Amino acid sequence: MGGNAFNKHSPALPTPRMPPEIYTKILSQTLDTLRKHYQHVGSPIEAPGKPDFGDIDIMVASPLSRDFDTLTAPPKTVAENLSKTLGAAASILESGNPTINLAVPWPAEEVEEQKYVQIDIHVCKDSKDLTWNLFHAAHGDLWNILGTTIRPFGLTVNDKGMYLRIPEIELLDRKKSMIFLTDSPSQILAFLGLDESKWWSEFGSRRQMFEFAAGCRMFWVKEKEVEGEEEEGGVGDVVGEVEGGVGGQEGGEKGKKKLKHNDRQRMAKRPIFREWIEEFIPLLREEGWCGECKVTREQVMEEAFAKWGVETEYEERLRAWRLARHEDELWREIKGSIPEDVDPPFRGAAIRQLKVVIMEGEEWEGTVPDAAKKSEQGFHDLEVVKKFVLDNWKKAGEVGWERQQKRAMEGMKAKAEKKRKVGEEPKVSVS
Repeated sequence: MGGNAFNKHSPALPTPRMPPEIYTKILSQTLDTLRKHYQHVGSPIEAPGKPDFGDIDIMVASPLSRDFDTLTAPPKTVAENLSKTLGAAASILESGNPTINLAVPWPAEEVEEQKYVQIDIHVCKDSKDLTWNLFHAAHGDLWNILGTTIRPFGLTVNDKGMYLRIPEIELLDRKKSMIFLTDSPSQILAFLGLDESKWWSEFGSRRQMFEFAAGCRMFWVKEKEVEGEEEEGGVGDVVGEVEGGVGGQEGGEKGKKKLKHNDRQRMAKRPIFREWIEEFIPLLREEGWCGECKVTREQVMEEAFAKWGVETEYEERLRAWRLARHEDELWREIKGSIPEDVDPPFRGAAIRQLKVVIMEGEEWEGTVPDAAKKSEQGFHDLEVVKKFVLDNWKKAGEVGWERQQKRAMEGMKAKAEKKRKVGEEPKVSVS
């Protein structure tokens, strides 16, 4: 939470940013203590060159006793035990959140007035979950940087794993567009062309970290546009997508204009990400890193199919999406082909009757009309549907209206019969 969890605590507890020596001291002490209660304990590798720290993030898994196990003890009890063990002045636990915030006193010899260090302990499901969280949180903003590189190739890495996005779906429903590939750090780094041995060590400088990110096989730098080339109409991303592939990293002022909204927010809040965009990419252009992209989004998709066997899921998800969109369009076609100035109750009856014939397969005049027939993929011919509706909406309205009246009469009779039976029931007298 960036060291701000206890701002709203009652009373508020000051948790100022820590210099490196305080961060290192408290981190080491906390890890040593937690290893007495958990089999797996770790802290994400920090980004290089940080002048100070807002909080301390720690991951734990496989508790060694019931007192620290959220599966056998109430989470509140576990939070209290952690708070007591680490000497915290206060703790925060939100329902459903696996992270426990603790306010631990600042080292007494380092402070004149009382202040605290915020420690965020993330309770992981198991060692695999812990490894993934350490991987995903490593090096601060590095995944923000890599995210802008791999996004145009249809890849997304979030707190669960790496996903392949379906282009046809993602603009309208990003979540439904995502096909899970893997949560293996080794597989992800290999697929991106990054050296795993370097990942698990802290980089000596930001330049080293940036050069590591630039080693991704999907990274390339776009050449400067020649004078007079169109500069407006950006593609909405720092690495713009183009027909058949992707544009290169651009950076600088022009690249900033093409950032997505979330990336622009990161620029304002994350100094390392801002340095990557404003300084490092332009520097690479000056140093002659410009070139051509060696892989396309389609190639990445085919490689993902071959590596993780998700082609069938991809095709089924896309087909289901297309069918759902088609049914929406079909329904709009049925309703939109009936004049709007028709008496509303009669128009409603016509729409409902046409729906049961075209979309639900009820026979029309003793046969199934062509408008109700589907292709092998499950699609209707919308032109045939439109013609059928235009030719038959009046008759459908008459049939639907008659059915509606019949149902209404049957409902009234059923209600009257129920009322009659209730009236005939013998009354029980109480003496």
